[in-house]
Amino acid sequence: MTEKQRDLLRCRVISAFMMQRHGVPAKHWDEARADKKQIFSTRSMGECITDLESLQQALSKHASIAAQKARAQGSACKTLICFAGNSPFDGQPYYRKTLHQFPVATADSTILSQTVTRLAKDLFRPGIRFYKIGVGLIELHNSRHSQDDLFSPDPSKYQLMNALDGLNRKYGTDTLFIAAQGIEQKWGMKRDMLSPQYITRWKDLPKVKC
Repeated sequence: MTEKQRDLLRCRVISAFMMQRHGVPAKHWDEARADKKQIFSTRSMGECITDLESLQQALSKHASIAAQKARAQGSACKTLICFAGNSPFDGQPYYRKTLHQFPVATADSTILSQTVTRLAKDLFRPGIRFYKIGVGLIELHNSRHSQDDLFSPDPSKYQLMNALDGLNRKYGTDTLFIAAQGIEQKWGMKRDMLSPQYITRWKDLPKVKC
């Protein structure tokens, strides 16, 4: 380090110290937050799942949630894990998980959804009332510096995913979603006691009669 560089660094340190003394934050903690090494989306079911199609829909939903979180921090997944099990209070506890490795790291919701839909067949067992399921992205890479494979081209649809995330940010979560998640989603979390969303939903605005 040259003398000029040392002087510049010293000035920056002194400036940051003086800003902090006068109550002006020099650096926010959020700016230094490290990217997550693993991303999971898990949930207990509002209604137990007993058929393969519903299990596939629920896993697809969680795969999409995890994929969106990965894209938000600029990451792509190389290894995916999904699991499913019944309630610990059932007579015969059941829990099973399975792994899948992608030839090229991806955060494409369509690819992850297709993968968990296929893996659900290994998790499903007739007669089991599935109560808790989840999807995890356990080997994440920086999508800006990922190493491509000459013989396994990345099939990710970057523009489609950018459009999907942009519309959901603008108009609300699940404005657009993968059809594999299902429409009715009877297995979803119960929301009977959900608090009104006064600032995000028109129909929840209080009505005043004068």
